[in-house]
Amino acid sequence: MALSSDLVPDTSPAPAPADRPRGPRRPAWHRIAAAVLGVALAAGAVYAQTFTMSADQRRAPLTFSAGPRQDVRTDHFSARLERVEFARSVRVKRTYATDEATTDQVFLIIKIGATGARRPLQLAPFLVTADGLRFNATDKVNPTATITEKWVQPGWWRSALCFFEVPPDKIAGARVVVQEKVNDLAGDQYLPETSFDLGLTGAQVRQGVEGAKDGYEVSGI
Repeated sequence: MALSSDLVPDTSPAPAPADRPRGPRRPAWHRIAAAVLGVALAAGAVYAQTFTMSADQRRAPLTFSAGPRQDVRTDHFSARLERVEFARSVRVKRTYATDEATTDQVFLIIKIGATGARRPLQLAPFLVTADGLRFNATDKVNPTATITEKWVQPGWWRSALCFFEVPPDKIAGARVVVQEKVNDLAGDQYLPETSFDLGLTGAQVRQGVEGAKDGYEVSGI
């Protein structure tokens, strides 16, 4: 029995899809400019990282530097390095007693003048040697005779002493840094500081140590 022609499958090829319209082709210089711009932006982002401060840098105080007898002004106080002396022993004369401090090294005595900018404050100096060692003020000398226990008022200058116990071979090239004394638990921890070059050469230190005073006297409470 013959098959109906309607059941014969159509084996003719399907018509080719019509080509889609294409947009205008970008010039070569346009593509190159876009690539160069991308590279420049990436390089700029990397370079900008060099200006980003680390956590330690953000916490570091703003330092104002000077030499002996130069006034340095910050937003909180002004200070100056007035005098540097040497002693082998220190006597603190109080109302009812005299305290004496001695050392196997030498006492470096630094006189600092200061005034507050807007409010009373207390100062806390420390010494930094040329090779980066830090020395806090000695605890051998009664603190009532030192700058750390004095209040600095705005409107006038006050001079006071700080005492450091330092090996003589570490004094040349050292500087004294003066900060505001702050409470570790409250208040602004990132305050400005002043840094003063003591202006001492090795020969000057040797001369000072040789002429160091015995029984350097200062008043306390």
